[in-house]
Amino acid sequence: MRNHSGIGVKTLELRPISISSHNLNSWLQVAVKPGIEKLTLRVCHFKKYKFPLSLLSDGVRSYLRIFGCGRLKLIESKAPNLSTLDFWGKPKLVFGEALQMKTLSMFDSDVVCYARTELPSIMPNLDILHLCSTYEVVDTPMLPTRFLYLKHLTINLISGPWPYDYFSLVSFLDVSPSLETLSLDVSKKPMEDEFVFGHSPHLRHMAEDQHCHLKNVKITGFSSAKSLMELTCYILKNAVSLECLTLDTSYGCASRCSDSEFGRCGSFGNGLREACRSLWAIKNIH
Repeated sequence: MRNHSGIGVKTLELRPISISSHNLNSWLQVAVKPGIEKLTLRVCHFKKYKFPLSLLSDGVRSYLRIFGCGRLKLIESKAPNLSTLDFWGKPKLVFGEALQMKTLSMFDSDVVCYARTELPSIMPNLDILHLCSTYEVVDTPMLPTRFLYLKHLTINLISGPWPYDYFSLVSFLDVSPSLETLSLDVSKKPMEDEFVFGHSPHLRHMAEDQHCHLKNVKITGFSSAKSLMELTCYILKNAVSLECLTLDTSYGCASRCSDSEFGRCGSFGNGLREACRSLWAIKNIH
């Protein structure tokens, strides 16, 4: 390792099993050469680990992905050029400088509320935000803090023990004046008491606030759930530059046409019924 110049090696993966953090960093000092573009560390037994920042040259962006650490409590970074962060959990984030942070992906429960509450002050210059929530217990709060430069927002809501107020996502829209694309994937099918049917729906309204840059919106798992209808109506009324609105009534990958050898679309009928029900609700909106 010491005699290897690193020329031609672009990817390095280490899986230390029975090694101390000090010895691991000694290995890294030897193994990480200037030509390496991707470094993967699979550390499972450390309670606390400090990555040697000196290994990163001035020009390195230091993209960081942390996966499988559900009990992670703290991420502290002093890497000034870190621009992309991808992690699982809701740890406390301590960044000396996060002005270069442009892309963030989070996966855990209640990350939508967490992101709306914590991120604007920590990462003010985010451009791309991807949130994947296993369930949301708290609706998205209305707060004055803003995402001034956020252009692309993706939210995946996988499941949940009780109804979620999708209309509360307006909070993200109102504080993201530069937002261009919104993708909402509702993998959880709403409960029956969330649907709008059998009567003309009376929907909630908020003060109109024109969104001049929002051009593309896609809602996967769309249904006649009242809060989804309210969110969609808000977008139609306020996104003055909207070019494309896609409402997909299928729920998750299982409800789409299969690419298997049988070529069956198992729950296509359910999606079609929901599409008809949603269309009826849209026509009868007050």
